[in-house]
Amino acid sequence: MKALATSLVIITALGAGTIASAQAAPPPAASPQPRDAGNVCLDLNVKAALAGKKAGDLLAPPQDVTAESGLATGRLYRIAYATTAEAGSVVASCGLIAVPNGKSVSGVVAWAHGTVGLKEECQPSMNPAGFAGPMPGGLGALSKNSDQKDGLLYNMLADGFAVVATDYPSAGMGTTDLQSYVLGVPSGLAVIDSARTLTANAAQFGLSAVAADAQLPLVTLGHSQGGGSSIWAGQLAQRYLSAKSDRTLNLVGVAAEAPASQFTTSPGQPRAYLGNHLGDRDMYNMNPGIKVFGISVPFPIGAALFSYVTVSWSQVDNGLGGEFPVGPSKSVDYRDVLSTQGAAAAPTIASNCLGTSGGSAIVKNAAQFLNPNSSRFFGPPFDGSNATGFWRGGIDKTCDNPGKFPNAIQQWCAWLQFNMPGPNGINPYSKLPRDNSGKKVPIYIAQGTNDRIIWCVAEGGMVRGTNCLTDQLFHSYEGSYCDGTGYLDVDYFANVDHFQVPAAASTNPANGTYNGSPLDVFVRGAMNGNLSPKCSIDPDLS
Repeated sequence: MKALATSLVIITALGAGTIASAQAAPPPAASPQPRDAGNVCLDLNVKAALAGKKAGDLLAPPQDVTAESGLATGRLYRIAYATTAEAGSVVASCGLIAVPNGKSVSGVVAWAHGTVGLKEECQPSMNPAGFAGPMPGGLGALSKNSDQKDGLLYNMLADGFAVVATDYPSAGMGTTDLQSYVLGVPSGLAVIDSARTLTANAAQFGLSAVAADAQLPLVTLGHSQGGGSSIWAGQLAQRYLSAKSDRTLNLVGVAAEAPASQFTTSPGQPRAYLGNHLGDRDMYNMNPGIKVFGISVPFPIGAALFSYVTVSWSQVDNGLGGEFPVGPSKSVDYRDVLSTQGAAAAPTIASNCLGTSGGSAIVKNAAQFLNPNSSRFFGPPFDGSNATGFWRGGIDKTCDNPGKFPNAIQQWCAWLQFNMPGPNGINPYSKLPRDNSGKKVPIYIAQGTNDRIIWCVAEGGMVRGTNCLTDQLFHSYEGSYCDGTGYLDVDYFANVDHFQVPAAASTNPANGTYNGSPLDVFVRGAMNGNLSPKCSIDPDLS
């Protein structure tokens, strides 16, 4: 019985994007909806539905799931829609769209969820009640009071905003290919296209038609994996909307909560950051923040998350193709960087959901990497070469001088660098989020200082680039935003862990509700265009 409880808690904690109350650890996520329950996404003949479709088109009439969700205001729909993938291909994605009561919306918030798994059955749209209700998985009761009417979703709808939520294209939506985990372009475009689906098909959601030149204000918002997707959507918005001749939307703000970023080193980053980027921090991180009955439980989170990365990225067969390339070369292969044991375990790990019955398979296959002296997930040189004991891996050391290594290793470094959100990424896209006119838009980042997944662990009460990935991200924006012309607000929440960040950002400490919370202030200000230039105080100097 204890082993089962351990597995459930570990997998719940691994759901780096399932969001907990600010006061309690998250409960196990709900099981996916069964296929025979009547589901517009799972029941769709995707190949036939995609014929002749373009990104932003609905693939079937929206499915009203308001009653099923228990949403206390507005209407909630499950949607199947088309979006852009590698080489310009048009693929299917599922998602949810919540609209306020009435016939119009004053803006759109595009939510990007965190890690739940790479199959459609894992995704938030499979559980509308979870999306509209308490965490994890939903946006309903995202406040300390844990009541819909005090939370994010209810109040955004009450403010007249629509909330769209992509699942990202995932296995089971007309393909056996797994979701492209933290692959910047397809995830960012899935976020944008979820909003475009609303504006292009407003009548099907009970709304008045959106004018072709409406330029409805759009704010992207995400947590963990979704935080990176939110940033990527911001970087792509101007170019993508222009390419689609779409003026129904206009990006006005980007919000990211504990965003997945800073995967490895790249030229121009401070030398002190070497060994302190996400890849090295997580690879042999036993995550002492995961507890069972108050006892810390070690778990090799890196093996789980890097199984998702390496296996899903290896499915891309033309990364350079199309107008929006997803990588710096045609393809990569997980077998080039994983050990024999890692390559055997990764596909099984990647094919299972977090927080559901598939969790036991993840635990079983990842547990062998608890002791890197006896079994390493990566092969050389990513494994840290001849290092012994528990160390931060060798990804940064390798990618700092990739020319020393075979081409296959160089390509993996290049793919990691290409897909980093923000200015440190090496890719052909805008380094900053921009509106339709090319003006940089406001950014809000929320981060806890006890986050052992998207690593940010204060030392002596201080965060800095060597102990906090979000501080590295902040510094990458600093030169462009802190000259009196930009809005860059970074909130560090003391002693808050990875799962508590969204609730902390969405809670007004004065009354425990969403209204007046840091996120509420940002979203309303961005939507109304009244955020004055601001730059957070550098925590290194505070």
